[in-house]
Amino acid sequence: MTEPGASPGDAGELARFGYRQQLQRTIRGFSSFALSFSLISMTTGIFGDFGPGLRQAGPAVIWSWTVVLAGQMLVALVLAELSVRYPISGYGYQWTSRLLGPELGFFTGWLLLLQWVAGLPGICGVVGEYLRALPGGHGGVPMEWITVGVISAAALLNIFSIRLAALWNDAGVITEIAGSLGVALVLLIGYGIHRSGIAGFLLSHPNYYTGRPAGLRELALSLLVGAWCLTGFEAAADLAEETQEPARVVPKAILNSLLASGIGGIVVLAGFLLAMGDVRAAQGSAAPMLDVLVARLGVKAAEAVLVVVFVSVFACALATLALTSRLLFAMARDRMLPFSDLLKKVDRKRGTPIPAIVFVWALACAVVLWLKRVEVLTSTSVVAGYLAYALIMLAAWRGLKRLPPADERYFHLGRWGGWTAGAALAWCCGLIAAMTIPEASPGAGHLPAVAAAAGLAVGAGLYFGLVRGRLRRGEAGVPVAEAVAARGVSTGGV
Repeated sequence: MTEPGASPGDAGELARFGYRQQLQRTIRGFSSFALSFSLISMTTGIFGDFGPGLRQAGPAVIWSWTVVLAGQMLVALVLAELSVRYPISGYGYQWTSRLLGPELGFFTGWLLLLQWVAGLPGICGVVGEYLRALPGGHGGVPMEWITVGVISAAALLNIFSIRLAALWNDAGVITEIAGSLGVALVLLIGYGIHRSGIAGFLLSHPNYYTGRPAGLRELALSLLVGAWCLTGFEAAADLAEETQEPARVVPKAILNSLLASGIGGIVVLAGFLLAMGDVRAAQGSAAPMLDVLVARLGVKAAEAVLVVVFVSVFACALATLALTSRLLFAMARDRMLPFSDLLKKVDRKRGTPIPAIVFVWALACAVVLWLKRVEVLTSTSVVAGYLAYALIMLAAWRGLKRLPPADERYFHLGRWGGWTAGAALAWCCGLIAAMTIPEASPGAGHLPAVAAAAGLAVGAGLYFGLVRGRLRRGEAGVPVAEAVAARGVSTGGV
């Protein structure tokens, strides 16, 4: 039976990979772009992580953002091609399993789960941070309960209908683009173009902690602003089984969302930096962007802008929950997780994986209430994400001969595929080194490396305690011949 919105061709394509159509294909072109754009969420990322980057490298943080954008375009090109060859929910887990085998596929999927489950509280926590910074605070409500409230609202909307969540997300993206760019242009026109020595100012790189110009270590750490924000453009690929004509729609969504977010982010950063007064004072502020808004546009205007921030955060939370639950569903469908029989269930009426959504909601809320340290979650999220990117790039580079034949009607890299994947792998490894080798900040030690290592250790325990045995018995793994050929393992599937 073909689900609503699924053409016989889409359902037949999915059957070729060993699955039947369960999720409803209700997502179209703009909604696919909007999901990826919302998950990147330049507004959430910049407002949430601008302060640490500014403290490390001063106004030169805008060039750190540009460097990350260039490197991430290499990654996006590879992911766009993989999304055409394998238009399946589970994206990185599926791709790596089919190109290098189910063992590396599991660890890729686990790292991606870590990225998004740890990242969700950090995303939603931006609301509490800015409410606390506003005059009047947030009525005494603890920040962790504000975060839980945002996560819960996003989960309810995802449970009710992915189409409704996508429509809300579409509206959020339009609001974000118009609001963020509108404010940035007002700041640029009203204050930025009148600033003397613009080039010298944007090239200046004072470090807040040392009082001296930023060195290589500080400039490397300032990459975190772009590194944390310019991820998630592959969200459209994880919802490929719910997208109409995914081979045509998804690669465009991946590439266009990254370009729009990257270029838009440059404009936003330029507007706020050039409207900034005392850089040293801004570096010492807990919410430097809010300070610029209040100083230049007044409290009422700042409150109006924060409405845009909150809308963007909620849209990002919606997209994150959708992506994470589909990844969880895809891995459970292949029996690669505990409680797989429950987590792979799809509500027939709504066409959504409700148990997976509820699990992500419960885990994210528990982490918020128990850990209460957003910096640990952010550190885990960003390093885990780039480790997963590195494994996907390795799979694309080493597994070129196993890729299904390219369809000339859709996006493909042709003979440049191997070179692009190799360059993207080198970029990911360099960025991981930049985020883990230097101390994150005075007194913080090597928190990103430690947090990610702890998450990986949990995944290794799960693999050796459960998944390895299932794979050896042929009870788990992607249900297609490519996985068998990759590692000589008999796979089960569903």
